[in-house]
Amino acid sequence: MTLDKLLKENAAWLEQLTKQPVLGKIDAAALALPETQRQQRIADLKARIEALSFRREKAVAAYDSAIAQEKAELDGISGVRPTTPPLRTVMPKRATAKPKKKQ
Repeated sequence: MTLDKLLKENAAWLEQLTKQPVLGKIDAAALALPETQRQQRIADLKARIEALSFRREKAVAAYDSAIAQEKAELDGISGVRPTTPPLRTVMPKRATAKPKKKQ
């Protein structure tokens, strides 16, 4: 086969394909399928976004609670002094020497 003959056959084949109806065997349900899939995907994405948002809110609430607990503990041990002085101070007892007995 020569190149000219191959090119002629290829051109004839392409011309025959261009004359055939492309959507002749496709029914209306098949044409609506991509739109149905698109709508289903949109619904799935919206549900996933809602679930992720809910999980985020729960995580934020958990972190806020943990931070509040840590701050409360920090306030408790950081030496926060009471606003009023103690009523009575307790003095430590001193060891005193006993007087020697006379002999």
